[in-house]
Amino acid sequence: MSTCFYCGGDLTERQTTFVYEEAGEVRIVRNVPALVCTQCGEKEYTQDTTHQVLSLLRQPPRPKELLQIPAYELVAA
Repeated sequence: MSTCFYCGGDLTERQTTFVYEEAGEVRIVRNVPALVCTQCGEKEYTQDTTHQVLSLLRQPPRPKELLQIPAYELVAA
């Protein structure tokens, strides 16, 4: 079994949601295979998976659905 680079926890294969932000635009890709740390939640993607996701995101937008999500901003006190 693989271990997490950051905390040493065990990695397990799971489907995840890939979140991508560029120029103020946020896009998500669902059902992306990844190795996820059972302790800290860090996600590791294979080079092939990353290439597939980024290729999909470089295409003209044809999303499966549009989501409305709340946006927050943390302002330092």
